[in-house]
Amino acid sequence: MTPTPAVRVEHLAVDLPHLRNRFHDPTRALEDADLHAPEGMITALVGSNGAGKTTLLRALVGAVRPVAGTIEVLGSTVGPAELPAPPGVALVPDEPLLPGEWHARDVVALHRRLGDDFDGQAFLEMLGSNGIRPKAMIRSLSAGRATIFSLAHALATGPRLLLLDEPLARLDPLARATLIDLLRDLLAEDPSRSIVLSTHDLEGMDRFADHLMVLHAGRTVLEGAVDELLEEHVVATSPMASEAPPGTRPLGASGAAELLMRSEDAVGLPSRTALRTPDLGELVRLTLAARTTTGAVR
Repeated sequence: MTPTPAVRVEHLAVDLPHLRNRFHDPTRALEDADLHAPEGMITALVGSNGAGKTTLLRALVGAVRPVAGTIEVLGSTVGPAELPAPPGVALVPDEPLLPGEWHARDVVALHRRLGDDFDGQAFLEMLGSNGIRPKAMIRSLSAGRATIFSLAHALATGPRLLLLDEPLARLDPLARATLIDLLRDLLAEDPSRSIVLSTHDLEGMDRFADHLMVLHAGRTVLEGAVDELLEEHVVATSPMASEAPPGTRPLGASGAAELLMRSEDAVGLPSRTALRTPDLGELVRLTLAARTTTGAVR
């Protein structure tokens, strides 16, 4: 049975205004993006800088309006101004948006005045368990603790869908491992919760990603369940680049070349071609390398 999608994005196109001159034509940030993020899983969004990952996350919460395509989040349509993200969705940006001189008790006081559904006690407890004092100013926190602060803030709203923009980017290896373990624990505690995060951490991605979306130049070039994608692809390595299929990547000065390809397409390759299953980081790297070299998109 196909898992229920927490996020369904189809043929999404988004234009962003020029940052410095409003009279310039807008930039097409997403061109043909598709994503079906399953419920109860961690979906990783990966791609080169400028591929559109942050724009996609912002579109999921209604912060940017699409010019084409559809977005469904937790079963509700998102897009026009009158259709914001439904309750139960929380976005954690790559850096805290709150004033740097604020501390945890300021945040609790803010939500108390707003009268919204915010669990201040759970917020403070999560900070305390990670060594963050209630009166520590946000600007005094390390990168790892600032990320935990933002995550605790989001979780205190009780989200069913958690969106994280590059949460691992500024973390050292230990803090990165701690955060990955925390995200896995969140799903174990509540199987109905879903997580979508953008990341450049290809080496550690196999520790947390269940589902994968690869963006290149605003388009989805690869998407699906991680286990299925790894089963469907092989890396073909030819000792002679002249014998390799079109689109291969040279391997230094050795004369050899390699290519990521679907398993069924590997039938009939020259006998000297070696085939192996890629790891997840390699799957992403070779997918992006092929698009960068050939300009091909799905």
